[in-house]
Amino acid sequence: MKHGQSVAIVGVGGIFPMSPTLDRFWETIVGNVDTSRQPPKGRWLLDVEDAYDARVGVPDKVYSKKACFLDDETETRSIPGLDIDADFLTKLDPMFRLLLRAGHQAFSDGRIDQLNRERVGVIIGNLALPSELSSTMARDYLGHAFAEKLLGPEQVPELPSVDPLNRYVAGLPAGILAKALSLGGTCYTLDAACASSLYAIKLAVDELVSGRADAMLTGGLARPDSLYTQMGFSQLHALSPTGTCSPFDANGNGLVVGEGSGMFLLKRTEDAVHAGDHIYGVIRGIGLSNDLGGSLLAPASEGQLRAMRSAYQQAGWSPSDIDMIECHATGTPVGDVVEFSSLRTLWGDDGWQPGQCVIGSVKSNIGHLLTAAGSAALMKTLLALKERTLPPTANFSNPAKGVDLDSSPFRVLQEAKPWKARKQGQPRRAAISAFGFGGINAHLLIEEWIPKKPVKSSVTYLPTSKKKATPIAIVGMGAHFGHWGSLDELRSRLLGGGPDVDPQPPKHWWGVEQSRWFRENGLHQDSFKGFFVSEVAVAPGAFRIPPREVEEMLPRQLLMLKVAAEALKDAGLEKDDLLFTGVFIGTGLDLNATNFSFRWGIEKYARAWAQQLGRELSDHELQQWIA
Repeated sequence: MKHGQSVAIVGVGGIFPMSPTLDRFWETIVGNVDTSRQPPKGRWLLDVEDAYDARVGVPDKVYSKKACFLDDETETRSIPGLDIDADFLTKLDPMFRLLLRAGHQAFSDGRIDQLNRERVGVIIGNLALPSELSSTMARDYLGHAFAEKLLGPEQVPELPSVDPLNRYVAGLPAGILAKALSLGGTCYTLDAACASSLYAIKLAVDELVSGRADAMLTGGLARPDSLYTQMGFSQLHALSPTGTCSPFDANGNGLVVGEGSGMFLLKRTEDAVHAGDHIYGVIRGIGLSNDLGGSLLAPASEGQLRAMRSAYQQAGWSPSDIDMIECHATGTPVGDVVEFSSLRTLWGDDGWQPGQCVIGSVKSNIGHLLTAAGSAALMKTLLALKERTLPPTANFSNPAKGVDLDSSPFRVLQEAKPWKARKQGQPRRAAISAFGFGGINAHLLIEEWIPKKPVKSSVTYLPTSKKKATPIAIVGMGAHFGHWGSLDELRSRLLGGGPDVDPQPPKHWWGVEQSRWFRENGLHQDSFKGFFVSEVAVAPGAFRIPPREVEEMLPRQLLMLKVAAEALKDAGLEKDDLLFTGVFIGTGLDLNATNFSFRWGIEKYARAWAQQLGRELSDHELQQWIA
């Protein structure tokens, strides 16, 4: 966004833990309600007690029983007014219905009667991790083959089949939403970890400012297989053992996972005013950055500051212009202190009064919504602007070590306070931060909309066809396709001169070629001959990743790093160039990630299998057999 341009939020929709409506969401916030609880019955593959071990980091166990869950009834009610078959929707994972409900709310909340839907797009943040039904697919395909080998084919009952579309976890939700609302503009999903929602909003703003779209539906979605995320954060030692999220508090001992969706309809401010939309707030700046150092779980203040300063530069604001900051703060001691330090550095040593700015985190109420975290934070901020109320942060009593509120411009509220304007006619202003794994940073600046008197002239946005396009050059390339592991080898293959290579059947398809699906369709490995990447290898230390972690990476991740590094080297980009180099990778969910669900299921199924085989095993013998 160039200085002086703005985009208005004209529609909102959201569903959050214990908050099926936005009115309930606001009540949850101002009431200091903590929605964490044990999973609803049947939500996890395993019973809670079978999955639990109080010791931190035990393989295939969770050390916290609590998270922030949506109510199942919220996800099963019908959604009227959508151009999509209701029976088809019942075959899809609950995350699709969640997004459709939130997206439909946001879209219907705006003035859409005069919109050309061909010029309305969808960009959402969504988690590229296993969903409930993609995990069910793994247990169906791999689990069936395993059980047939163990018990014999005739002893294994037929499982209800899962619609194969559920394998498209990452990108399909945005496409389904666009189809259901008959929207024909730019449409895609992105996963920028916990910064995804704000990244999606930034890219949606770009579509509007460039003139490529007249309205954009954007926000975040988080409804993965919740046992997968609970297991994952347990192995990372990042969960709160008590299941209580306490941002900036001395009792903060880890994050609590949440789920939900927040969606927003955006228009150029001038268009929103012309259409008579209700404007919830005006976006004045969004800064993005990636950490240059740090690690997966250790944020770097330097990267956070670059994102923040970029946003303020766009808006032409000073940090002290802000009344409220909705922080990323997850309740993890290290992360919260780094974020507080970043804000303290940003504001400097003078030009402010102690406690003039309220900081807080909605994660204290509804947990960490991962790819939807930024959308929940923005929704809280917009509701605070609407109600002219500074909201409290739940589970806060005493600041954590390293969070020195007394000598800072910040305060954390324990109860709601009126949000008074600094002076009559001056808009209230707020900021929202979202920081993702590995240092993916986003900072958004929002301003209260105060209608202005009409003036004779206004900013006019030209259609894309009337704008002069800026040429874009390709300056670096890297490649690895099948047998051809470098750009030179690929050139020989495409342009002639390389050795002939015959297509080969795929490897590493354990279980699939032995599955009932293969047999019933008369298939075998030769049915899928092609040019596959057999292995990916890099020199130790090539990407500052410990050797053990390289061993455990999915091959596609290592392949991406290898090829991206070759493209950067080919372009000659280094040092300061990298500060202004972004990364966009097209990918989907690797279904190998769902294999964990099958492995955890063996713990559940083994007792029944032992009975079928007539084996009487002690608990110790059973655990050995499972291993």
